Amino acid sequence: MKMKNNLDEMQEQELLKIEHNGCWLAFWLLLASMIIQSIAYGNMSFKTLAGEWIVFMVLACYLAFACAAKGIWDRKLAMNNKTNAIVSLIAGAALGIFNAIMIFKNYQKPVGTLLAALIIAAITFVLCFVLLTLMMRHTQKRKAAMEAEPADADEL
Repeated sequence: MKMKNNLDEMQEQELLKIEHNGCWLAFWLLLASMIIQSIAYGNMSFKTLAGEWIVFMVLACYLAFACAAKGIWDRKLAMNNKTNAIVSLIAGAALGIFNAIMIFKNYQKPVGTLLAALIIAAITFVLCFVLLTLMMRHTQKRKAAMEAEPADADEL
C-alpha cells in the first residue's frame, strides 16, 4: 500500500536535509563511540563492539555503494588519484596513531609500538588507496553510462 506524501517541495527538501544530517551524525558518532570505548577500556574483545561495528560498516558500505551505483563521488572532493592518496594517507595516519595508542597502552614498548603502528598505517594506506581507486573507476564508468543514456525514453 503506497501512502500519500503530504509534504510540499520545500518541506520535502527540508526533510531530506534533516535525514542527511541525521545519517552523518549517526555515522560519525558511532565511529567516535567505538574509538572512545576502545581507548578507554583497553583490552576489549570484539564481542563488546560487534553491534556498533556491524551497524557502522553496514552504513558505510551502503553509503559508498549507493553513491557509486548512482555515479556520485562526493560533493566537494575531486574524483582523482591525488584525492585518493590524500584520503588514504589520512586514514593510514589515523589508524596508525590509534593503534600506537592501543599497543603502547598494553605493552609499554616504544620501539615495537612505533614499528607496529607504521606497518599498520602503511597497510591501511595501500588498502584504502586501492579500494578508493577501484570505487573511483566504477563510479566513473557508471557516471559515463548514465550520461550516455537518453534523458527520456519517449524521445526514441
